[in-house]
Amino acid sequence: MFKLACPSCGAEVSFRSATSALAVCAYCHSTLLREADAVRDVGKMAVALEDYSPIRITTSGVFAGRAFGVVGRIQLRYDDGFWNEWYILFDDGTAGWLSDASGQYAVTVDTGVATDAPPFGQIVPGGLYVYDGIRYTASDLRTARCTGGEGELPFRVGAGWEAKVVDYRASVRFLTLDYSEGQPPRRYAGKAVTLADLRCQLLREPDEIARSAGRLPGKAAALACPACGASIAWRPAVAAHLHCPACGVESDASTDTVALMDATRREALATTTLALGERAKVDGSDYTLIGLMRCRETGGSEEWTEYLLFGETAGFLWLVESAAGWDKVRVLDHWPDEVSASAVRLDGAAYTRLQAYGAEVIQAAGAFNWRVRIGDRVSITDYRGSRGTLCSERSAAEITWSLAQRVPAATVGACFGKPGSFAAGALSGSEERGVELASRDALRPLAKAFTVLLLLLNVPLSFMGGVLSWVVTAIAAGVLWLPLYSDIFDRKR
Repeated sequence: MFKLACPSCGAEVSFRSATSALAVCAYCHSTLLREADAVRDVGKMAVALEDYSPIRITTSGVFAGRAFGVVGRIQLRYDDGFWNEWYILFDDGTAGWLSDASGQYAVTVDTGVATDAPPFGQIVPGGLYVYDGIRYTASDLRTARCTGGEGELPFRVGAGWEAKVVDYRASVRFLTLDYSEGQPPRRYAGKAVTLADLRCQLLREPDEIARSAGRLPGKAAALACPACGASIAWRPAVAAHLHCPACGVESDASTDTVALMDATRREALATTTLALGERAKVDGSDYTLIGLMRCRETGGSEEWTEYLLFGETAGFLWLVESAAGWDKVRVLDHWPDEVSASAVRLDGAAYTRLQAYGAEVIQAAGAFNWRVRIGDRVSITDYRGSRGTLCSERSAAEITWSLAQRVPAATVGACFGKPGSFAAGALSGSEERGVELASRDALRPLAKAFTVLLLLLNVPLSFMGGVLSWVVTAIAAGVLWLPLYSDIFDRKR
């Protein structure tokens, strides 16, 4: 470890890693560039926005059997949001990165220059890249700028420093191609993780997070819409893209001021079953409803409502309300192992392709952890399995996978402290629909058994009835199976 006094304020600054090129003074935020056994002050580093991440410098953990400590952070912002990159130092002296984006984490280490990588401008979501015999799928393409940092870092960053990165996934594996220094990019490989997987210690406690998150000048837990003056409640530093529920104007509260992003006024939000600010307990965790969107099938008339919930310890969760009922939806860290034109596999379970369609945002209100625009469109493909519905959503910049699981309306009501209030009316038919689909799944093994029996009986009958007996058998099998697959004509949404 290399220690010295900050040339600006005199506070002690430590370089714990031999690979660290600079350190940010924790007291005056001077950026200190290391030169042999001395440092040079190259200016002030912007303060990283304190968000809802439980990670901090001094957090420790274990990855791939090696202990590590967090020694630095850079905060990267793109047009639709921001994320943290935590610089970690392993006990054996090597280093890596812990990516932290809205509660999704990945650890990667530098594997060298990727001379076989395509140019940044030629990559699209879904594109393939092969490394170490593994086929990776491009999941996210971003051009971002550094807006703040702290601690030790392995290279010089500052105001205007731009990162061009592409993230790839293959099941639980995670890979990043970093084009910040041009072509060819540097390659970082690792895996998607949870903080529990890393056995993290010295994390920030929930009450500490709530006290400090977003506490920059001018921030408050409620503010007046810059356009109409209506009150907007939101969580500072976790969901900074705001849509006024009264006039629909879009604002950005991700810095120390609130700026209008889209001043176009829109019609008032349609009445929804759940309201912004309502609290719920789902799967034992506390949540607050912070944002909601109305979506419509592209080129169609079918609409549904997506509710964004946030909990300090549980992160983000979606509830989707449609004519078919209620679904609880979680974005997946672990991608499907196999994907084909007709089916996918996740954790050993098979999911059969159900339908593909487009979706468009037609209304939005509240706060979101990325920028939601009216008119945003995605392409969705649904796959049905025994554990729920796998959904692949693709936009121009990213692909995400999520798992939707049907929830009875009465259960949703109970979660929000309204037992029985959702059980009557139109939603009761949704629950009947859910029971009907579950019953079909249970009857399919019986249908398979009776089909085999029909085929066995047909062998002796074919000597007497010839072709006619096979025709009768085919008709009987069709009558048996058609009702069980009639849901392929229905829309999930």
